[in-house]
Amino acid sequence: MTTKDRLRERLHSLRKSLVRPYEKAKKKGDKVEMRRLEGLTAELDGVWERLEASAFGQLVADITALKLKIEGHALSGTGMISGISLDDLKDKIKEILSGSSEEDPTEGPGNETPDPVFPEPTDGEAPPPVDISPDVVIDDPGIADSGALILTEAHLIGLWKRSQFPIDGRGIVIFGLRGCRPVDFAGTDFAQAHEIALRETNYKTMNCTMGQWRPNGGLAVFPGSTVPFHTIVASKVGKRGVGVNQMGCGRYKNYAHGWHKRSEGPSGHWALRQECAITIQRTGDDTDYDLDDRWEVGRIAGDNIHCAFHMGADGAIPDSRFSSAGCQTIAGTVKKGVRASERGPWKKFIAPFQRDTGVQDSTEYVLFLAEEAQQMIRTRCAGKSVILRMGSAGPLVRQLQEVLSAHLARSIKVDGDFGVGTFQAVIDFQTDVFGNDADDGIVGPDTAEELGFTLPAFEFADAISGGPGFKPGTEVPVVTGETGSADSDGEGCMLAWGAVTNKKHGPAFKAKVIAIAKRLRADPDHLMAVMAFESGGKFTPDVKNAAGSGATGLIQFMPKTATSLGTSTKKLAKMTAIEQLDFVELYFKKTVGNRAMHSLSDVYMAVLWPKAVGKSENFILFEKGTTAYRQNAGLDKNRDGFIRKAEAAAKVFDKLVLGQKEGRLG
Repeated sequence: MTTKDRLRERLHSLRKSLVRPYEKAKKKGDKVEMRRLEGLTAELDGVWERLEASAFGQLVADITALKLKIEGHALSGTGMISGISLDDLKDKIKEILSGSSEEDPTEGPGNETPDPVFPEPTDGEAPPPVDISPDVVIDDPGIADSGALILTEAHLIGLWKRSQFPIDGRGIVIFGLRGCRPVDFAGTDFAQAHEIALRETNYKTMNCTMGQWRPNGGLAVFPGSTVPFHTIVASKVGKRGVGVNQMGCGRYKNYAHGWHKRSEGPSGHWALRQECAITIQRTGDDTDYDLDDRWEVGRIAGDNIHCAFHMGADGAIPDSRFSSAGCQTIAGTVKKGVRASERGPWKKFIAPFQRDTGVQDSTEYVLFLAEEAQQMIRTRCAGKSVILRMGSAGPLVRQLQEVLSAHLARSIKVDGDFGVGTFQAVIDFQTDVFGNDADDGIVGPDTAEELGFTLPAFEFADAISGGPGFKPGTEVPVVTGETGSADSDGEGCMLAWGAVTNKKHGPAFKAKVIAIAKRLRADPDHLMAVMAFESGGKFTPDVKNAAGSGATGLIQFMPKTATSLGTSTKKLAKMTAIEQLDFVELYFKKTVGNRAMHSLSDVYMAVLWPKAVGKSENFILFEKGTTAYRQNAGLDKNRDGFIRKAEAAAKVFDKLVLGQKEGRLG
């Protein structure tokens, strides 16, 4: 029997020992004791999951602590746990860890808070940029509008250039999409287009896409994960998140092939090693990563790209766990120290970077949110600005660095390269201006405006035809003053559903929405999509809830809500739509306060479930067995008994896409 099997046996024995006490407590009606035993059972299940995920850093200590809780007394002088010597278990740690793909959390840098402003490391001469020929780019609008999410080279170019990322000239570029997975689970060959499907990032199964892009030569996609495994996250919360992390979106300049763990060398397994500065978050309050969690930046953490060590039963990859404390992983398996033992999608993914047979020894890694890819596919990011973030480069970054230096009154290197120092400066500025829950390190229109400069409008056609993705002097129209007027009464800005509201209420409605969205620090398209969803696309002030709840108007004000705003649903129904917008703004201000609403789901959460604003897309709103769940059961798409933020907002996103189609966009 292996050590791992013996640990499984001990865990099973401990869990079984709780059954009789629980039945006795249940018979007595002792709810306090029942909850205590249920908590112990949950802890045991968590340790079991860590065992199966090969995350063993504190496994022995956890089992010891649980046995003490269960038995209610100290271990005997023999130092045994149900017949297993603690000393023996400690001696076997190296054997146990052989099943894990992660670096030892005590090894190397990244477990202490780094100096965030040390110079950007240099990785040798930068590769030349790639010229993208528009002749080989396939972007079929008919496919994009079919309902499926078909990712093409054109969309990748758009994603790169909207963020002002140079396109690496080494050959294959690695990219990640957090929150979607390939429809083809097996790992694809290079082609001009592949289908992806949105999925929640649940930290338990592989619901991300890891891709390879050969500019002018197509893309390949693989199932994997870009987040850490949930039980590892949970085990580190009490340690301020040290030992586990989640990478931030951005462009990371150098990943070189090599052994995943330097300490193991040839007895380990092959991977792409992080050899550059990265941005990460650590959570010390809960198991979600959101804007409340602290950022770190630099050569930290050792977030490599490696095999997930799992593929699922019978290759059911979407339902499979993965092994990661922060590394980016691809579905598949490998035997440590055994050449040519790679299996599954990982075998195809790592082939170009193998030690002896590969064609490339290093690459860059670029990570996006799936929502970004979805918007690029559906709408080409029409009406959106260029954004700047970790890895951006060029004259817009130079301008950003100049204004940041002036505002923060400190020296920032002005070199047109958005690296370590610039990222930390943006975080510091956003924290000062917007608060601790709005420091994402990404410079969009709001941050740029506070800094006193304007980002140009992103132009998809310019990006895929060889341009920078914008034309100097163009910008997304912004609103000034408090009157609600914007660029010829709103005519200069195209909004989702704008053509509909122009016809119903005139351009003043759209102009006022833009002004309100600016004050609320939200995207006006998102506000329009939420009102479209809530009002059934009618945008009328007197539209009633069909279920008879009494909810009325643009965002379906409930009677109690209307009273708290100093009005009534009867009065709201008699207002014009433009007049009712004042109460829409008042509601959001009262509900959200000064918190920015960075996403469509945030804007919708302010209406549906305000405490979820600013939380991750995986945040649980309603759980099976509650009244709230029963009332919203239709939102539980995967029928797992939980309604998460992303699931709840899915239909609102459909309204956004619908509102940006011809005849409604205006």
